[in-house]
This record gives sequence, structure tokens and C-alpha cells, in this order.
Amino acid sequence: MHSKTPPRNRLAKVLPPEWRNWLLEHGCPKRKYTAVCRAHLVGGRIIEDMIVEQGWIIALSRDGLAGIFEQRIDLDPRQITTIELKQVV
Repeated sequence: MHSKTPPRNRLAKVLPPEWRNWLLEHGCPKRKYTAVCRAHLVGGRIIEDMIVEQGWIIALSRDGLAGIFEQRIDLDPRQITTIELKQVV
């Protein structure tokens, strides 16, 4: 048995530590949270609804707020330049 539960999206990507710390500083709890963020990437791409759950990017739209699913995350988390926190659940 694993000590950590895997993310709801098997294809999720881990958020870099600097952005995890940023979320903590801006009101996210240390554990058991889901955050909806706007992410700006290198090159000007903007992701309006990036879903972050317990430090993992699990979805790029609000469709990922419920259920277990598989969705490919087509970004490199290291290319995130800014994050805006929209909602924390």
C-alpha cells in the first residue's frame, strides 16, 4: 500500500517547488486542496483554468474538477512564468 494517494489524473505533472510555495503563501493549505489558477507560459500562452491538486497539475480546464480521468497535460511546468490564483477548494 502506498503512503501517498496518486493524483486523479494518471498523466498529471508535478508543479515546480517555487510555484507550490507561492500557492502556500497565497492561501492554499499545505495538503488536501484543489486550486483553479490562470497560468502564463513562456512564449505568451495563457491557460485560463489550470487545475492544481495537492501540488500536481491535473487538468487544463474546469472539466477536471470532478471524477477520475486521464487528460494529457500539454505543457512543461518549468515554462510557467506567472500564476494567478482564481479559486481554492
